[in-house]
Amino acid sequence: MEGRTEPVDQEYVRKYWETTWGLPVVSTRRTYAPEDVQGLVYRDEWGEAQGLVTWHIDADWAELVSVDAYQQGRHIGGRLLVAAEAELRKRGVRHIRIVTTNDNLRALGFYVRHGYRLTKIDLDGVDRVRKLKPNVPQTGHDGLPLRDMLELEKELETQTTASRPLPREVRPESFS
Repeated sequence: MEGRTEPVDQEYVRKYWETTWGLPVVSTRRTYAPEDVQGLVYRDEWGEAQGLVTWHIDADWAELVSVDAYQQGRHIGGRLLVAAEAELRKRGVRHIRIVTTNDNLRALGFYVRHGYRLTKIDLDGVDRVRKLKPNVPQTGHDGLPLRDMLELEKELETQTTASRPLPREVRPESFS
């Protein structure tokens, strides 16, 4: 699928979040309104929006607040993630954090395949979300109880870290 990513405006984010997630979007560390984030929209070859990624930057850290591919299985989520990481790298971000829930095993696998590591489990974190958004169900994907929030992190390679050779003592020939 041919397409492109482009900056997204806050009104688009607001409309999408209101209809999909409800406001505010709640993370393990804070809540977000559309005016708190920046992001990219993925458009197909006909200009139709097919996905959205949003983030909030704090110094050299960024939190990916939402990653949404409107259709599964078309690699839109991967394209959005790669584009967001490239943009964040340009902006001096070195560390990225993202949060998902315990029932979203597909998302967990997706992030792990893209180099993210599980760093925190906020046990019963969804209860805090329900205090702000009482309509959040008790049961999530595949009938799993919707209870915990999972935080994953990734360190972004910079040009200097990507091209730096491994120290002699950890080069592959030293493994034999």
